[in-house]
Amino acid sequence: EGYLFHSENFEIPATTGYQEIIKDIKLYKMDVGAKIVLKNIFFDYAKATLRSESFAELDRLLKLLNDFPTMRIEISGHTDNQGSLTTNEKLSAARAKAVVDYLIAKGISASRLESAGYAFKQPIASNDTEEGRQQNRRVEFKVLSK
Repeated sequence: EGYLFHSENFEIPATTGYQEIIKDIKLYKMDVGAKIVLKNIFFDYAKATLRSESFAELDRLLKLLNDFPTMRIEISGHTDNQGSLTTNEKLSAARAKAVVDYLIAKGISASRLESAGYAFKQPIASNDTEEGRQQNRRVEFKVLSK
């Protein structure tokens, strides 16, 4: 209680027998300014249409918003540095708006949601590798008020 949810994908190596996996997960307090990357939000290449694989993650966010009915958040879209700034600004803004539209369609008041597209202005990893670029292509939410 008092912490934001966490979800991510990770691979468990194929083995023939029992294997224990230990994974430390840092949880963030539900404080104004806290940011969480929504790691299971998926779009087709260069598009802003949510894929159905995203709905489970979005429903976790929906539950959080329903559990805390006064919380306001910003949904932000981010890209890697491939392509022009103008193109990436439009794409990141459209992807953030797609998430906001989903939440509104599920009953969350538009007054509780903001969206922003930051293109590649706020990287969380190096854009010099494919792995880094993949991390930079993300959707986050930030707590604006509790």
